[in-house]
Amino acid sequence: MPAIIHMEFKKRRPERFLIYWDTGEETVFSPEIVLKYQFSIGKEFGDRDYRKIVREDQLRRAKDQLLNYLTRRPHSRWELLQKTLKKDFEAEAIEAAMDDLEKVQLISDESFAKMFIDNELRFRPCGRMLLREKLKQKGIDSTIYEPALDEAYKKKTADRLAEIVAIKFLRRKLPDDEAKRKERLIRHLQSRGFAWDQINHVLHNEDLMNGEKSEFDDTEDQALES
Repeated sequence: MPAIIHMEFKKRRPERFLIYWDTGEETVFSPEIVLKYQFSIGKEFGDRDYRKIVREDQLRRAKDQLLNYLTRRPHSRWELLQKTLKKDFEAEAIEAAMDDLEKVQLISDESFAKMFIDNELRFRPCGRMLLREKLKQKGIDSTIYEPALDEAYKKKTADRLAEIVAIKFLRRKLPDDEAKRKERLIRHLQSRGFAWDQINHVLHNEDLMNGEKSEFDDTEDQALES
């Protein structure tokens, strides 16, 4: 039956109590837990009660850490798990905390996927293949990202996005040789995740390839915002 032999208040953010036990263990607890269970020097806890308190505190602190990440930017569930594990929280506590936050829609892979796709297409236009790979890297399941990609590419066609990327690329200082210029453009579009159908569409757009003034120059910014 562990008993408290010393308590030390840590003023750093977040505020915590460092508890020393007669078993030689040292554990950190939130002020809320210390107050709730009336921690004091000499107080003893049964093993079952002690484990319950530790689990409750882990859950509370894991939730605080998750909320801290979420206030900075939206995250996928997988991202949050990986980040919080690095803070020495137990996976079980993190999963339970994320479940609680999902219930109130503070964590949602569906919402995250839609937001991520929208931002990428607006600020970093790319093909579906590259965007799919980025979502996989965020830990988003295919049952979530495929419908989201379907919806997104209804609004912004892959051909139009390839045109926008090509316009920006062709504004760079490129070789005068047409074959070399095309080769570089093809490699660039491939690196941005466009399929050959979209690349071929761009290559057969004479106005775009010749760098002539066209509706593409006038509507590029509007397309990114639409």
